[in-house]
Amino acid sequence: MQDASMPPSPVAPEFCVVSRRNNSLRRGQRWTLFASLATVSFGVAALFAVAGAWPVVPYSALEIGLLAGAFAWIERRSGDWERLTVAGDRVRVERAVAGRLSVREWNRAWLRVEVGGAGRRQAAPWQWRRDDARITLRYAGEAIEFGAALPPDERVRVARSLRRLTGR
Repeated sequence: MQDASMPPSPVAPEFCVVSRRNNSLRRGQRWTLFASLATVSFGVAALFAVAGAWPVVPYSALEIGLLAGAFAWIERRSGDWERLTVAGDRVRVERAVAGRLSVREWNRAWLRVEVGGAGRRQAAPWQWRRDDARITLRYAGEAIEFGAALPPDERVRVARSLRRLTGR
């Protein structure tokens, strides 16, 4: 999956997975929703103010200010993505978080893939509580998580594929 915000992969990969948030609303739709909520909130506050309960107005302004902050945070994070690529003897993880791109690359044979989380393991090695499954890539004392935006079942499938490809 390529788009303008994601640079092309440098080599033809054996395995590639992209993780990004599910943005159910586009930018314009998010801000239209915010404007609608603000209008309703200030409208109700104005009705209360006309009825004599003017202290409602500052609380309404505070509510809309906090909501604007939440919408701005969502907007800033809406373009975040992660891409994991296995090509040749290299495993590469690229991340774009809040507009900053970072790239990590490791030797495929020495990379260890772990799946775990707050949930305890069950009888079989791949029976974690699905909602707690997290992929951790370990190499030379360094550990990073991958796929936080992936659905839990997909994280387990990705981890299985990575383990098969890395032999660990």
